[in-house]
Amino acid sequence: MEDKIEHAKKLIEYANSTYPRVAVACSFGKDSMVTVHIAREVNPQISVFSIMTQYKPIETLEYLAFINERWNLNTTVYMVADHVPEILQDNSLEVRLLPTEEFYKEASQIETQTGKKIYEIDPDKCCRLLKVEPTKVAVSNLDAWICGLRNTEGRTRADYREIESNGGLVKINPILTFTEAEIWRYMATRNIEPHVWYGKGYRSLGCSPCSRVGGIFERDGRWKGTSKCGGECGIHTQTLK
Repeated sequence: MEDKIEHAKKLIEYANSTYPRVAVACSFGKDSMVTVHIAREVNPQISVFSIMTQYKPIETLEYLAFINERWNLNTTVYMVADHVPEILQDNSLEVRLLPTEEFYKEASQIETQTGKKIYEIDPDKCCRLLKVEPTKVAVSNLDAWICGLRNTEGRTRADYREIESNGGLVKINPILTFTEAEIWRYMATRNIEPHVWYGKGYRSLGCSPCSRVGGIFERDGRWKGTSKCGGECGIHTQTLK
């Protein structure tokens, strides 16, 4: 595993030396935590941003606030919302609220027509409005971003590469070849406290109504019961810039 860690550091060093504007995307799941930890060993001042939604479990927001303070991350949070959640009202966090009109319009139309929530009927649209569009805002002034993607997470991630270019943005995936066991070993040996949902059997964390326990692959619990099961929100499959 040490060889993989050193390789990850070299990829991050490459990103730092090659691209003037680079930041780490952090969901505050286990893979993101390892990625941020390694990145900060390379550059303690590296920028960190996070995309949160109104459907994220309170435990994720609490964990974000806890880690941000403990690690002094100065995380910038992007969120389609009318107000900043109380737990994120901290001076060390910059929460950028994004317009809600389109989301509420689409969500209301679907609920009126079907009696169900947007994430039940059209999870792709829900993800586009609450995750993909905010990510476009977050990376709009970046040359490159660093992500915690891993090849063995799920069926949709087997073909990602360590350095990818899409449109005007480069993506660096430094822990791409880490296994799930190696992620947990890294966290244990660095005393990184994990999100509490992992203790409940979750292997991949997303929004509360779209995350479940179980499955062969880590991401099999995401969007379970829909055509999107085990898939992607769109952040890593769509052109962001």
